[in-house]
Amino acid sequence: MHGIPKILIRDNIYRSTVNLQICYTSAMFIIEIIPISRGISSESLSYFTSKQVAIGSIVDIPLRKKVVHGIVIGVTNANDIKGEIKNATFALKKIEGIKSTRLFNAGFMEMVKNVAEYYATSTGAVLDILLPKYILNNISKLKVNRVNENDRKNDRTVEKYAVQGDIDERYSTWKGLIRQEFANKKSILFILPTIEDVQYCFDRLSKGIEDYSFILHGSLTPKKVISTWNEIMVEEHPVFIVATGGFLSLPRNDIETIVLESENSRSYKIQRRPFLDIRNVCEIFAENNSKKIFFADSMLRIETLWKVNSNIYKQSSPFKFRSLGTAVDTIVDMKSYKNDEKEFRVISDELDNLILNNKNNSEQMVILAARRGISPSTTCGDCQTIVTCNKCSTPVVLHSKDDKNFFMCHRCGERRSAAEYCKNCGSWKLGSMGIGIDLVMNKIRREYPNISIWKIDSDSTKGDKSIKEIITKFYSKPGGILIGTEMMFPYLHTPVENSAIVSLDSLFALPDFRIQEKILYMLIRMRKLATKSFIVQTRKSDEKVFEYGLKGNMNDFYKNTISERENFNYPPFTTLIKITLEGKKDEIVKEMEEVQNILDPFEVEVFPAFTQTIRNNHVLHGLIRLPIDKWPSVELTEKIRSLPPDVTVKVDPDSLL
Repeated sequence: MHGIPKILIRDNIYRSTVNLQICYTSAMFIIEIIPISRGISSESLSYFTSKQVAIGSIVDIPLRKKVVHGIVIGVTNANDIKGEIKNATFALKKIEGIKSTRLFNAGFMEMVKNVAEYYATSTGAVLDILLPKYILNNISKLKVNRVNENDRKNDRTVEKYAVQGDIDERYSTWKGLIRQEFANKKSILFILPTIEDVQYCFDRLSKGIEDYSFILHGSLTPKKVISTWNEIMVEEHPVFIVATGGFLSLPRNDIETIVLESENSRSYKIQRRPFLDIRNVCEIFAENNSKKIFFADSMLRIETLWKVNSNIYKQSSPFKFRSLGTAVDTIVDMKSYKNDEKEFRVISDELDNLILNNKNNSEQMVILAARRGISPSTTCGDCQTIVTCNKCSTPVVLHSKDDKNFFMCHRCGERRSAAEYCKNCGSWKLGSMGIGIDLVMNKIRREYPNISIWKIDSDSTKGDKSIKEIITKFYSKPGGILIGTEMMFPYLHTPVENSAIVSLDSLFALPDFRIQEKILYMLIRMRKLATKSFIVQTRKSDEKVFEYGLKGNMNDFYKNTISERENFNYPPFTTLIKITLEGKKDEIVKEMEEVQNILDPFEVEVFPAFTQTIRNNHVLHGLIRLPIDKWPSVELTEKIRSLPPDVTVKVDPDSLL
């Protein structure tokens, strides 16, 4: 560091109003620090200390009336920059204390910098995601691997592989890969999207190598995280580690292979700023540290398959493009049930018979309902107006509790009685549309009061523990039925005789370029779960995705989808950057115009959000499309970083809704 960085001289908001008095007869150091915090416009800040601090150390620093963690990236003796200090228009603050000496290697810090560039954010914001608080708060207790002193980057070529196949085949491959890495005296790291996925992977792959197997995730106590971390650091034998994305910072340099399992899971997306995708973070980490990386799932993402076809990734083994199973598939066209029936048909005759056979044969059955509540939408029978939330205009979902119906908004949580008239025309003829999980459960309970039924959705099962308890009870009682949303998928590891999808039709109404891929993934998951019978009910039986799903034909689905993506200029052919504003309509329209001016000459397509209002505010989106070889862009990144903090920016958004 030569002098005080100019950007810091301008950034007086972080500075004390008291002049810094330095006694040059004693040692004094000016240190450059990346604050590990979101919402900081500067990439780094300057502080002073009389203590020796190594680059890479974690320190506590005063920042905006609070104390946060920071990582040291530069150290300069104050005597070498006397002139700059005397002429500075602000005063430096003193660090609060040193938490630990150097812990993270240069490869990790290089990855953080590149991730920050990709997501047009600060390195501090990236560190805030990748270094969980329970690590930072206990960092002085963490050990550093003995080989961490050798911080040079390996020059070997980065190898990227993709694996698509059934879970048993994949895990057989992983067992062989672990043995191979151990034989080469190398450790291996598995990253998975959820805690349940991590636990399942660990249970399957740690058998026989228990002494060298370790598991890390956010539900462990800080004490357990610290002890496991330190065991990993001091173990001389190569180790097998299974973890969530927050543990990429493990400074064990003999890890040369990373396996990213269940890569199609949307749980890899972090749902808070700066909205990182752990899959992308892992890939950048592998590139910066010359590591081998595998992307694996029973059905890989469209973007991943395209990279294989473009020779960016290699096939680790021949792909399975057809998901085979033993279950007999049946698709039921629910339009065949006439409207002159006394009530809307939720359960077809085919599904009704399967439920009865499941009970009589003491088998097990899983039923998927795509939406929560009784019905995902309610419409006026006279003017066709959809009943929406009073606060955010999202279509409300009909729920029932204690024999009383109520409307609930799944976006903002507003609840109100369902006893109301149409707000557009005053009609009393409000009719529910679509099938929710509660409606399915109530219908089956009414028909089969002696059948044990369990439900998994975010309304009734709030945590990992309660879901596991339900799963255990279900598998222990033959003849029962488990009804759930896709929330249940990570917990269903044991096949059942029968499975069914009551309705996916409401998903087709979502204008999301990834919705067909999501529907196919759900079809394949449910089809593969059953060993005897699989039924799909729909009023959209002519949708091509059902043909692909029931045949397990992922290859033709990919060809059709990738052609559509190219025609409409969607990923993987472009990088999308979504910009969102929320507020009063006139104000955000004006602010979006200002955003367009700031980002000029980059074109911003402006359009209203699918849910146009939330919390009584309007929502407006802007979209930038860039060729994949034009991102990251230094020019655009600087412009995005200069946007006001109320502007939300998502690089590679999951959807454009």
